Amino acid sequence: MPAPADWLDRPLQVLNLGRRDYAPLTWRDALGLAGLAFTDHDRARHHLARVRAASPVRAAASPTRATASPRGTGGPRPAPAPSLLTLAAGDLRAREEWLRAVMAAGAARVGFDLQGVTPFDPAAFELTATLLAEILSHKRGLACL
Repeated sequence: MPAPADWLDRPLQVLNLGRRDYAPLTWRDALGLAGLAFTDHDRARHHLARVRAASPVRAAASPTRATASPRGTGGPRPAPAPSLLTLAAGDLRAREEWLRAVMAAGAARVGFDLQGVTPFDPAAFELTATLLAEILSHKRGLACL
């Protein structure tokens, strides 16, 4: 689904894989990577449950578990469990940071309120750069009403 007209004025939930900052979970389809955002809390929780079920290694890691490897083991850090982050309604800074993280992850598109897993209609996504431009125009007071 494309971005709702009021997507800046309502809370958004995003799936995150980072211990700190934004590490967005992205979706790969035939056109490449896409970030996922949810205005519907139930859909977000449902999708998180699906992701955790599909990623048992990540799901087993506790978000409160220490991230440093035990002394002397030299092993890798356990992967963080996927989690939901809420971007508050009207928080343009959080949305900008999240979209920049989505772009840094290589996702040129964002899908809102994902309903299924395959196939995706390319018209159902928004370009990440377009969403970022909308945020920046609002931050600068240049948005057309």
